[in-house]
Amino acid sequence: MSPVDWLLNPSGLTPHGFCLSWAPGLIALHVGSDVLIGLAYFSIPLAIAAFVKQRPDIRYGWVAYLFVGFILACGATHLMSIFTLWVPAYGVEGLIKLVTAILSIATAAILWPLMPKLLAVPSAAHLERLNAELADTVAAQGRTAALLRESEAQVRSSNLALERRVEERTAQLRATNVQLTEALAERALAERALARSEEAFRASFEAAAVGKAQSDPLSGRIIRANRAFAQMLGYEPEEIVGRLGWEFTWPEDRDAEMAEYNRVVADEIPAYVREKRYVRRNGEPFWGRVSASIVRNPETLEPVLTVAVIEDIDETYKAQSALRDATQELELLVEELTSTVSQRDLLLREVYHRVKNNLQIVDSLLVMQARKLSDPEAKQALLGLRGRIYALGLVHGQLMGSKDLRTFDITPFLRELSSNIVDGVAGNEVQLTVQGVPMDVGLDFAIPLGLLVTELVTNSLKHAFPAGVGTIDVGLGRTEEGDVMLTVADNGVGHDGSETPARGVRSTLGVTIIEGLVAQLKGTIMVRKDNGTRTEIRVAAPVLS
Repeated sequence: MSPVDWLLNPSGLTPHGFCLSWAPGLIALHVGSDVLIGLAYFSIPLAIAAFVKQRPDIRYGWVAYLFVGFILACGATHLMSIFTLWVPAYGVEGLIKLVTAILSIATAAILWPLMPKLLAVPSAAHLERLNAELADTVAAQGRTAALLRESEAQVRSSNLALERRVEERTAQLRATNVQLTEALAERALAERALARSEEAFRASFEAAAVGKAQSDPLSGRIIRANRAFAQMLGYEPEEIVGRLGWEFTWPEDRDAEMAEYNRVVADEIPAYVREKRYVRRNGEPFWGRVSASIVRNPETLEPVLTVAVIEDIDETYKAQSALRDATQELELLVEELTSTVSQRDLLLREVYHRVKNNLQIVDSLLVMQARKLSDPEAKQALLGLRGRIYALGLVHGQLMGSKDLRTFDITPFLRELSSNIVDGVAGNEVQLTVQGVPMDVGLDFAIPLGLLVTELVTNSLKHAFPAGVGTIDVGLGRTEEGDVMLTVADNGVGHDGSETPARGVRSTLGVTIIEGLVAQLKGTIMVRKDNGTRTEIRVAAPVLS
């Protein structure tokens, strides 16, 4: 059976009208009586509630609301009796009666203990007696008021004088209050600034990446330490507070460090700045840089607080130590290398000097041999060979005078080489110009380039100027691509030294040398006839090691 059926239609039960045999008279009698009783029960509590609401002065008025609830529940039971005449809702009727019983018992349980208090409420007769006594009291107060009015005149005159004095005092107090307010405002500003300063100091102290500590300057006990310093030592901050700061100094260094610190306490030196060894919790030493100063009483100059900043420089110190060792080793190595380089330079200069001297001896022998020859071609061949040997000797002379003994500027070399050739063959009748960009080259590049200039200038002197008068231009520059361009040009009748000889005729020695030198430099050669002969040789720029 569902709860709804149990409340409204229990199985096997019949409406109450069935018990009355549905007699019209009885039905009407019960219905009318219950309707009238219910209406009365609903009217009475409404009247009580309205009365209590309009008389809030009544003590214990809340008890009336218990009667209101109790009477309304009783009226509901009568109305439910009408409903059960036709509907067997005995469950609902029972619940309403249960609520009525609870309210009834609660009202009775509260009413009896409250009865003494209700009886203690004053009655109307008692209130009349109290009113009479109050009237007598009011009359006496009237007489007293008359006396007070008489004395009030006297007091008023006194009050006037007092008010004048109060006004004067009030003015003084107002001025004092203004000064006090200004002083308090300044103090508040100072306190806020101090609070911000303390907060900033606390934040910078705790969050600093370097170690910070404060200690008693006389006892040496740590008062405060940040986490960075504690972690350097392998502790938590609270574990080192209260301990002697010297406990964390390496034992072998402790006496010397304490003596230095005592000089700061005695105001002999301004600060305690040291690179010293500390000891970690596990007993290992590490290097730290400490900067400590003493805060003193401004009046007595007595030390009040020691403030220290500690930086872990263990890795830096070890790296510096290793660097010093490496520097010493490097200096020794540099000294050895310097000595070796000096010996090498001396040896190279001696080699270049001897090669140059030997080539000069060969040059002298060639001159002597040429003078003894009567055959012009043989004599010319020896003179050509002499020019080539002079070029080789000049290269070694340039290297011997260079700073690094490996490279030299080739433009002055070409100028001296070309001038020697022209002066030895044509004298002042042939004008020579040599122009070039500064270019440092080594032995492997200078020798073939010098031999090329020797051959080309010699060819111009030999074939271009039958009358012995003319101009030779030697140029050295760079192309847009970065290659080296050698140019030898004359304004004579010309002789194309690169022309191919007829079949069955061997190439001349000069042409063979030029082609071989160009191939050695991995370059290209181009010869043009335009108001003379112009030879252009293009080679890759030298790469210096």
